[in-house]
Amino acid sequence: MKEKVRSSAKGGVLPGFEDFTVYSDVRYLPVGCHPAYLSEGFVGVCTGGSAVLDIFSVRRRVSKDDLVVVIPHMFAVLSEKSDDFAMLFFKTSYTLFMDVLSGMCRPTLDFFFYMRQHYVFTLVESEVERFRNFVHALACKAGSETGHIRRESVILLLRVFYWDIFVQFKKEAVRGGIRYGHKEELVYKFLNLVTEHYSTNREVSFYADKLCISPKYLTMVVHDVTGKSAKECIVEHTLLEIKSLAFFASQSLLSRFFRKHTGMSPSQYREQAHL
Repeated sequence: MKEKVRSSAKGGVLPGFEDFTVYSDVRYLPVGCHPAYLSEGFVGVCTGGSAVLDIFSVRRRVSKDDLVVVIPHMFAVLSEKSDDFAMLFFKTSYTLFMDVLSGMCRPTLDFFFYMRQHYVFTLVESEVERFRNFVHALACKAGSETGHIRRESVILLLRVFYWDIFVQFKKEAVRGGIRYGHKEELVYKFLNLVTEHYSTNREVSFYADKLCISPKYLTMVVHDVTGKSAKECIVEHTLLEIKSLAFFASQSLLSRFFRKHTGMSPSQYREQAHL
């Protein structure tokens, strides 16, 4: 695997590799002020200030000594961030995250729904210190080992961390605290497919075929769960991804960029979703 050489810790980034890196600068968080599906997950402790984090429709305020655990493919936005907001955190790719989970359990939809609700935990001082030591151990392994050994070392350490969360999830499941139906499961699979294929496939029929259902039924189910049509979800995700590619100082700059890549303005593109 090709190594990415990172800057020193003074720059807010510790040594890492393609699927994993430790940071102390919130500018590197994979979640921003625009709602988007996250291709990476992150875990960190707030070391100062505060911010409001939304995962789908679940809003949490993150304050000092709060632990935040966000897995990949969550729909997230970070808002109301204070000027002194700070975190010590690490990011994991979707591939690495699934490799971590696969050695512990078979990932299921109910675990995904559990993590939508339970992603902020308040720690006591001793727990914060243990987390700092844990992150330091991860950074040492990510920076000192080489190749396959380095990646496996990080995976083994991450399994220790996620195992505690998985145990809490199983306890909640036994109590019957996690509920979802067939429609929610279908929408979850649809949104994951959109995240994976939106750049090359933007027709509802493509996703309906992947799910072995009719486009009409997919649109109905998505609307029942989200309040939007399947086409609107695809369009909105495409718009959000384009916005996240670069910073636009004005709406006119975004419109020109969007027209260049799609042949139409954002408003025209949205209108197509209602045809």
